[in-house]
Amino acid sequence: MEINFDNQTTYSRWIQSLDKRFGMPWKRELIILFGYMSSGKTEFAYFVARHNARNDSKVLFISLELPEYDMKLRIARKRAWVSKYDFQKRNYSTAQKDIMNTAFKEIDAAKNIIIESPENKNLWTIMQEMRKGYDAGYKMFIIDNLDKILAEWKEDENGRYQRITSTLQDFKNDHDACILLLHHAKKPDGRNNMYLPAGMSGMRGSQKIMDNATQVMEIYRDLDPDCPQDERN
Repeated sequence: MEINFDNQTTYSRWIQSLDKRFGMPWKRELIILFGYMSSGKTEFAYFVARHNARNDSKVLFISLELPEYDMKLRIARKRAWVSKYDFQKRNYSTAQKDIMNTAFKEIDAAKNIIIESPENKNLWTIMQEMRKGYDAGYKMFIIDNLDKILAEWKEDENGRYQRITSTLQDFKNDHDACILLLHHAKKPDGRNNMYLPAGMSGMRGSQKIMDNATQVMEIYRDLDPDCPQDERN
């Protein structure tokens, strides 16, 4: 057997320094992106999806946390730096409102991206959505997030992580797919540690997950006051 250097489908995180350091994501990859709550996992994952879709790669985004409309609204809010609380209280400027409207319309009309929010969050239903997406030409899949996928009867946490990641591993191998799976870090000891890196040992079910993943990446916010807003993740 020889290396096939032709027709190698590749994707991008669309941040050149990451692609250079870790290589371009490509088919038959299961990438775990983990971090604390509110660390920006969903926004970063959609950022990756949007740019790959613009590069003619079809992306299926499976949102298990929010329905499709709420998912789009959340991304639009984040684009304008408006918190959920401020949005509910209408505490935003006219400029921020314009940014949210523009972003929501852009997300709603995005080509090559489908956002699905299945009501049943068991793995079988998720795999059915992925197979339908694959049949429609989708080869990149984002799942938000691992902790929302239901356990089977009397299944412990490690067993659930092993079953889910090994099933996704089989799918990406069988379908030449690239899968980005979002996951949570363990809860920090105190609020002051919320935005500090957790490290691999800080990922829930780390060993079982790393056994099946091709890459594991942590995301966190840089709260340095000198850090530009658009580089905080």
